[in-house]
Amino acid sequence: MRRLGLIVLAIAILLGGVATFGILNLQNARTAANNATRVVVADRAIALGQTLTPDMLRLQAWPAGATPPGAFTEIQQLTGETHVALRTIEPNEPVLASRISGAGGRATLSATIAEGHRAVAIRVNDVVGVAGFVLPGDSVDVLLTREEGQGNNSATMRTDLLIANVRVLAIDQSASESSNDPQVARAVTIEVTPEGGQKVALAGQIGTLTLALRRPDEIGQANRAPVTTIRIQDLRAEAERATLTTAPRPVRTRAASAPAGPSIEIIRGSTSNRASVTSE
Repeated sequence: MRRLGLIVLAIAILLGGVATFGILNLQNARTAANNATRVVVADRAIALGQTLTPDMLRLQAWPAGATPPGAFTEIQQLTGETHVALRTIEPNEPVLASRISGAGGRATLSATIAEGHRAVAIRVNDVVGVAGFVLPGDSVDVLLTREEGQGNNSATMRTDLLIANVRVLAIDQSASESSNDPQVARAVTIEVTPEGGQKVALAGQIGTLTLALRRPDEIGQANRAPVTTIRIQDLRAEAERATLTTAPRPVRTRAASAPAGPSIEIIRGSTSNRASVTSE
């Protein structure tokens, strides 16, 4: 009987602990729900230039202390007047004021430019544009290759890092960041400061501009790459050394052993033969 009583007591204590734990979790959930706010998020993907409608949006519970800056708490704030998406908004992503136009606005490239910046276009080809793999939303470095000095003997070619870590706004007439397919473009529009825009305009007149695509985890790192200087005379000397190293050299062969008595050496091209002379 004593053993049975201990077993029943242990079971009662265990059930009491489980019940207490469940009640505490329920209270914490209710407290979190009371402290949470509701934020407008995208119910499906919203492309650049689309007008926001109620069927694209929904309310999502969000911790009150972690509400993103510029978020909206009512769907009517976005559908009462015409608002269009200035950038692609993914499903379940909060709709922020920085990603949509003002009331009655439209999706223009100028609306996507950061404050204090300018949009500048660079003429590119399949090489300058990294074989078409530079897409809107990517980050690139702008390189300038130019010639220094005058004449064939004193001229040098050098490549400088003109501007580091600039955002690509558009490729040709496409500004959608949802595009993933490479495309060879004729122009790339980048976001630069007013001073950077002056540099790009002047550099395009004195040399060749090239784009260097950055890794996504390197965006924001404005480190400067070392300047590379290449001299024409050094390239010529290197080419001459390579030619001398790879060019075949003629091999002159001789007879294994010279015959006894008087002889003459006959040379035909790269081959040498010795013949004996006999007297009659």
